[in-house]
Amino acid sequence: MDEQTTLRIVREKVRQMMPVQPYHNYEHACDVYDATSRLADMEKVSPGDKYLLQTAALLHDVIMVPKNKDNEERSADFSRDYLPTLGYTPYQINKTTGLVLATKMPTHPSNHLEMIICDADVDNLGREDCLAKSECVRQELGIPKEQWYPMALKFLEKHQYYTESARRLRNDGLQRNIGQLKDLLQEGKC
Repeated sequence: MDEQTTLRIVREKVRQMMPVQPYHNYEHACDVYDATSRLADMEKVSPGDKYLLQTAALLHDVIMVPKNKDNEERSADFSRDYLPTLGYTPYQINKTTGLVLATKMPTHPSNHLEMIICDADVDNLGREDCLAKSECVRQELGIPKEQWYPMALKFLEKHQYYTESARRLRNDGLQRNIGQLKDLLQEGKC
């Protein structure tokens, strides 16, 4: 089976499995897949590594229970069981599950591919939909607005993208979102 067919099968499996939640849902998996694909091209990774990044992007939150601390571990375990059925080699499975585990917050990537998937997982921090996505995370976690938005501002202010490509693509937007959130907090609108 070719890689594109395999990725379509993985995508369909994720669509069937992902819970309906405000943020960690099938749309998020596809969003991270798209960001990972873009960054992999910009960072000039090999086609084989891009394939594993794309696989990990789809599977990184396939097991997601809000407030659980072991979602990435459980997603990696699922990946270890599922990927052999699609013909992934032990090497590919180990590399993919390592990428899934790298997305655990707070992130500490140890190699270039882990940096790419970590950047892709929070690509929205530098996009126009950042505050809308932040609200989805808040709803999913059930945190009151008056607690969430000051925490969100601190998170944005501390955030740094790992890859040069993500910095080029998203740093200006990240700074705009920080400014916008500061303004909204000062005006008492969130």
